[in-house]
Amino acid sequence: MIQLKLSKRLQQVASLVPNGATLADIGSDHAYLPAYLIEEGRIRFAIAGEVNQGPYETAKRTVEEAGCSERIRVRKGNGLEVLEAGEVNTVTICGMGGGTIVDILSRGKDKLTGVRQLVLQPMVDGDQLRRWLHANGWRIAKEELVVDEGILYEILKAEPGYERYHDDLWYEVGSVELLRHHPLFPDKLKAAIGKIDRVLKSLRKAQGEEALQKQEALVQKKKRLEEVLRLCKPQ
Repeated sequence: MIQLKLSKRLQQVASLVPNGATLADIGSDHAYLPAYLIEEGRIRFAIAGEVNQGPYETAKRTVEEAGCSERIRVRKGNGLEVLEAGEVNTVTICGMGGGTIVDILSRGKDKLTGVRQLVLQPMVDGDQLRRWLHANGWRIAKEELVVDEGILYEILKAEPGYERYHDDLWYEVGSVELLRHHPLFPDKLKAAIGKIDRVLKSLRKAQGEEALQKQEALVQKKKRLEEVLRLCKPQ
């Protein structure tokens, strides 16, 4: 039997999975997350889904070596097609772009019957994911940030419910209400401000009305981010 050790990123994802959950980990890769949660006694049952043959075989090997074959089913298939409706109450999708996660959730909406938690870790385009969740009957109950090997990752936990953000900026950077006391939120905001500064620098060389409009929109957005940054009070 192997002793599993998760990356900081996956440890943070694991911390958001409820105790006693039945889990589907979509795009499971090595199946480290479900195997770890089974080993820790945190979940009752898991499905590890993989669309590609290589990771599918690797996931099966991890599950066998961890002695978890009776409680983790490794299935080959695209996205949520590895599930039956009502089979699990928690779904994790990690390490993909926000647009890809949206595509998986959209194509498999009928498989989300009975799912009470989505734990999602987009690599980019978190704004697309937040908008999809709000448009499809999910509220964002928790947001987490973690630094792993120098990279800042965001993780969302969503539950069924109605929610809308009245401030568009929240879709991009996350709910200020949820994150304003997070010790890493200022770093995320500073990174967003730095990105705007780099775009502004290149736009200043451009000519024409369109370039000026883009500059003004980015300047206003930068001011908003700076306002939020001043509100942040890590606890």
